[in-house]
Amino acid sequence: MAKKGIVGIEAAIVLIAFVIVAAALAFVVINMGMYTTQKSKEVMQQGLNEATTALEVDGSVLGYGDNNGITFIYIPLKVSPGQLAVDFSSDKIDVVINLPGGAFSKINQDNDPEAPASTPVDLTSLHPSANTAPVAEIYIVQGDADYVLEPGEKFIVVIGLPTGLTQYQKFTVEIRPLQGAPLIVERTVPPTLPETSGFVNLG
Repeated sequence: MAKKGIVGIEAAIVLIAFVIVAAALAFVVINMGMYTTQKSKEVMQQGLNEATTALEVDGSVLGYGDNNGITFIYIPLKVSPGQLAVDFSSDKIDVVINLPGGAFSKINQDNDPEAPASTPVDLTSLHPSANTAPVAEIYIVQGDADYVLEPGEKFIVVIGLPTGLTQYQKFTVEIRPLQGAPLIVERTVPPTLPETSGFVNLG
């Protein structure tokens, strides 16, 4: 009878040990599963952020010129819904333009955002001087005085062209922030241009 009791106690001890080991193993497995799920979520979110641009065009892209061609391009920008702020310091963002005559990179070099001289903004006063290559300047239309475009604020990229774009010619502007996909703006010059200097809606 005593032997049966001892055997019963030993079996109970072994069973308890198995239960404890199984519980510990289950905890490790569940914990690793939750960690893996969290990491997968972070990787997917990072990939989504990289594939989604943080910028969008806020209104219409405008051109300024006459019947000889468009010499200035105006692109109003805001932060896309749900996205974070975008730093527009000249060393943090790259403005690229593709023209019929070739591609030009970093045309905003050394041009940090600045506030226009007048309020409301007189677009005709925003004319970057382009000699042999396109030049981009960035202006703070709505927002504080820093170089960061935040939700609720509005910047405008103004590009000066050394040679006017004529009817039916296409151009592509890429605005490349440090994080996220670039904003690509592609437009075609319409068939009718102002007889004298003026604005034309490029869509």
